[in-house]
Amino acid sequence: MNQIHIISDLIKWIEKNLEQPLSIDNVAKKSGYSKWHLQRMFKEVTGCILGTYIRHRRLTHAALALKLTSKPILDIAMQYRFDSQQTFTRSFKKQFSLTPASYRRAEYWDPAGLTPPIELDKKPLMLPEPQFITFPDKVFWGVAYKSRCNLNEILSEKIKIRENFFKDYVKKYVKSKEHFPSQVFAFSMPQPSIDNPDEQEMIYTIALEEKKNIEDIYAFHRKEGLYVCFKYIGPTDGFWAFIEQIYLAALPALSVKRRKDPDIEIHYHCDTHDFSNGLFESPEEIECDYCIPIIMKE
Repeated sequence: MNQIHIISDLIKWIEKNLEQPLSIDNVAKKSGYSKWHLQRMFKEVTGCILGTYIRHRRLTHAALALKLTSKPILDIAMQYRFDSQQTFTRSFKKQFSLTPASYRRAEYWDPAGLTPPIELDKKPLMLPEPQFITFPDKVFWGVAYKSRCNLNEILSEKIKIRENFFKDYVKKYVKSKEHFPSQVFAFSMPQPSIDNPDEQEMIYTIALEEKKNIEDIYAFHRKEGLYVCFKYIGPTDGFWAFIEQIYLAALPALSVKRRKDPDIEIHYHCDTHDFSNGLFESPEEIECDYCIPIIMKE
């Protein structure tokens, strides 16, 4: 097994164990190499220092927990193996330039400091050039869905949840006996769960620009504002890795902050799928603009 495979397998193991003790000695024991040899090999393969990478990934998860859940700050610090809230605050501020409390309370979410996982066994995802677009104030007509999941389930659950939402929406639309449109909008708004501090709620609205005779439809108001948009054309099962890369790699490199409005997905060529039997099957390839509400940093 070559060095890339060894480090790739180790990174996958680290990702699954960010909430467990991950001292260099523990990681070296898992790898079967001395800690000195392992650290040198990790740096040669990834360009990163092993201990720094682990800390950055833990703090990235902590930052997401602060923004997407209501879990107490001390509990988040303990979850990601900081020995005290003071140690956590000091490390967090070094990476994100804000204390955890200020980061959670901030009106706008600054993505600078978020760190994506290293994936050596995958072809690097080439993000397209961002397009900055000011969308006008507009009313859409849609059906709203709600789901809940914990932080570790967000990406895996999003795939299943959205497929179920679209399946239900298609059934409602087929009942209306109208031609399915070529362009469908989806608005997603995560927020901390009221009932469980470890979870987030997702309000997901599938909508059209015109009112149709669809069950449970309501008027959805999109406020005027600036968005940064990225186009995705590719396999359906790669869409969520694309979104993860936008949030953890693309946004931190831009001089922007996220506003508290829904993300917008604009799905194209939806009329090319045969929904006449009322069934929804996830297409093999999709074309979508993914747009995030932002302000420019001063």
